[in-house]
Amino acid sequence: MTIKAIPKTEKYRQQRKEQKKRYYAKTANLYPARPWTEEETRMVMDHRIPDSELSVLIRRSMKSIQEKRRREKKNE
Repeated sequence: MTIKAIPKTEKYRQQRKEQKKRYYAKTANLYPARPWTEEETRMVMDHRIPDSELSVLIRRSMKSIQEKRRREKKNE
């Protein structure tokens, strides 16, 4: 039995783009820009709680949390 992959159509791509936009809009522009502390960086890298909960806890957007994690992994 072979399972065929569903081709990603333009409609699918557009729907996914809209979903991401809604997801990140929840915390976008809620918090002012400021330098990262060591404690915040540690929490981001531990990744023990979902980014949506961490966002409220450290008062940063979900997008900034994901970007910080990406940058830290790149520098390792």
